[in-house]
Parts: sequence; structure tokens; C-alpha cells
Amino acid sequence: MGVVLKIDFKTKLNSRLAKFDPKNSSPQYHTEIFSELFQFPQFKAHVAAYVDRNYCVVINDEDHPGPRSLLDILTPQEVRMLNGWILNRRNKPSILRQDA
Repeated sequence: MGVVLKIDFKTKLNSRLAKFDPKNSSPQYHTEIFSELFQFPQFKAHVAAYVDRNYCVVINDEDHPGPRSLLDILTPQEVRMLNGWILNRRNKPSILRQDA
């Protein structure tokens, strides 16, 4: 039997996350952003899918309850790329036109 998760998909980003600067190349900055984003279940799922595809490691809450263990696996460039989720989160899905 599965567990039902209560998730509020309308959770607002705090001011620091809302002002995310993808051009900032500081690994410390991106580590801090990654750690703050880890509270969002959608971001955890995004990171878990990436790690599963690229490292063949399954991410779950029992073995990886916080971001620290994942930061040991991921390179600074990967952390920076995953943080780009914030930018994609703001965009609404687009519909491709199909000419009939």
C-alpha cells in the first residue's frame, strides 16, 4: 500500500529563491540554493530523476532525508544545472501548434 502525500503546489518561493541568479558561478551560492529548494517535493522528484538516470542510484527519504548526501554525489556544475528548476517552475507549459 502506498502513502498519500499532502503537497501544496502553490507554495511561494521565499525572496532569496525568487531572486535566483543563474549567472552567479559561486559553488557556495548554488549549494545554499539547492539546500533551500530541497524542501519542495517537486524539486526532490526532479533531482531524484536526474540522479537515477545519470548515477543509477535511487533517491528516497529514508536514505537521503536532506540535501547533504546528494551534494556529495553531484558535481558543482550539476547542482547549478539542477537549480535551474526555479526558472522552469515559473514558465507555464506551452502548447505546440499542429497544423492539420
